[in-house]
Amino acid sequence: MKKKAAILLLFLVLFSQIISFSASADELTNETHRIEISFVQDKLSVTEVITIAPTSNQYIQNIDFWIMNNAEEVKIIVKGTSVTATQIGNIYTINLSLMNIEINSSPQIRLTYKLDKSIKQFSKHLTSNTSNLQIIFNGETLCSSNNLIKESSFSLLLYQPTETPVNTYIIAIFIAIIVLLILLSIYLNRKRKTTKVKKIAVESEELLATKKALLMELLKDIEKQHRAKDISDDTYNKLKEHYKSEAVDVMKKLEDIK
Repeated sequence: MKKKAAILLLFLVLFSQIISFSASADELTNETHRIEISFVQDKLSVTEVITIAPTSNQYIQNIDFWIMNNAEEVKIIVKGTSVTATQIGNIYTINLSLMNIEINSSPQIRLTYKLDKSIKQFSKHLTSNTSNLQIIFNGETLCSSNNLIKESSFSLLLYQPTETPVNTYIIAIFIAIIVLLILLSIYLNRKRKTTKVKKIAVESEELLATKKALLMELLKDIEKQHRAKDISDDTYNKLKEHYKSEAVDVMKKLEDIK
């Protein structure tokens, strides 16, 4: 009987040691969670700094983090030491049992990773209660919230997609064409005498040739802008159709004069 009691007592001691060694996600609270996002070359660089605090007098063992799909170069650093994480889907789990991190230490965990620059919405899923959360994009605070509960999820729009406008060179050519057309119209209206018909025809041919050259140059520039993806397919097709029609009209007029 005494032997059984001794075995039971030993089991209870060992069980209490195991329980005191591990803190579950429910017993952890993030005091602060700061997320900084910025452009680095052709990627979105994300840095998350988390200050954790368990709510019971126990050691911290396993901690989970949620990171967006297709994250690259994921690194997790605790107290200046790089920690290897186990990944299952979006969840990254680290084991800190060998570091003996206690309740009063409030250590910081640093996550760094990269995302594709085409991502316009940043998403996050909290795996622990969080006292204060901040999200900063290119130096501007997008979000600041307090007392968020575990399992909270959100998505933030980083920037509004905008189409690259037609550059100033194309605008300048377009204005030049309009000016030439106005000057041509004024010139033809003033020169109506029969004795100057031939001279008008020669000078009109020169203006039309100039207009043709400008239109061809404009079409080439629009093609270049489209290949560089500076203008959308829709904008490209509309501009090309418009100026190609004008170029054909000018060439017909040149043929008539000749």
